[in-house]
Amino acid sequence: MSKKFRILSLDGGGIRGLYSAQMLKNIKEKCGIDFYNDFDLIIGTSTGSILAGAIVQNIDLDKVISLYENEGKNIFKKRWFARLGLFTSKYSAEPLKEQLKSIFKNTVLGDIKKPLLICATDIGNSTQFVFKTTFNNQKDGDGNKKYLVRDNDIALYDAIMASSSAPIFFPPHKVGNFLLADGGLWANSPVLVALAEAKKIFNAEPKDVIVISIGTGVEENDYHINTKKWGFLTGWKGPKFISMMLNLQTKVNSSLLKFLMPKENILRLTFTSDKTLPLDDTTQNKNLLSRADKDFSNRHAEIQNFIDKHILGEK
Repeated sequence: MSKKFRILSLDGGGIRGLYSAQMLKNIKEKCGIDFYNDFDLIIGTSTGSILAGAIVQNIDLDKVISLYENEGKNIFKKRWFARLGLFTSKYSAEPLKEQLKSIFKNTVLGDIKKPLLICATDIGNSTQFVFKTTFNNQKDGDGNKKYLVRDNDIALYDAIMASSSAPIFFPPHKVGNFLLADGGLWANSPVLVALAEAKKIFNAEPKDVIVISIGTGVEENDYHINTKKWGFLTGWKGPKFISMMLNLQTKVNSSLLKFLMPKENILRLTFTSDKTLPLDDTTQNKNLLSRADKDFSNRHAEIQNFIDKHILGEK
């Protein structure tokens, strides 16, 4: 049997990343797993990139949870002149940038030894953009070493800022000559990106890939079929439209993954809500923590069995 290639994939979702952080903490503390050493590739989008960055830097998850709990109100502090995001972004990027710099300091991607992917959107060239660490221990089919040097000097916090710059909520983030926005516009659930990278760079076949994919919740709060006025502030409802795009992309990627690799090799952890799940509602922090604890408790046996079989069993 071929050695399994293990991927940890972390969705975007703004403040709802608190759910993912708490789920990760539960898994680490109660299932005997070491995310840094037990996975071959870690990928994150938006809020998921914060968690991915913390894991590859061996930063305690409690520190990230505290970021959401204690600094969320400052990061999502409403500006009276930008409440609707009509003429400027709803929030200033500075509080988030300050917090990311305080956590990740001067770390650049070239310092990180773990294979890491962070998804963003290059809005200047209308294309996807994926930050990558070096992967310089990998070889292609001819035995030649593979190198990626484009991102070595990019600060980790800059990559995360770019990935987290959701339209309307935050302004785009410039990195070098690239104008970047939230990776959730095309890869809110970035698991297919990781699967492609596993095949391209690590020569891993889908049947030999193991995935733990952690989401931030998916809402089923659809548009009303009888809506008459479809203006930005009426029918489409601005932030709700952004949320719909992220939810749709998340659902599609999760569904497609099951056609590309064995279902038994995938563990997907998230929840569904019939209520709206805003990216910026810090009043839901306690509910997100409680929901993560409840979901972990309900699925503990399933999670433990998956880890014992597919992750720890490979050691």
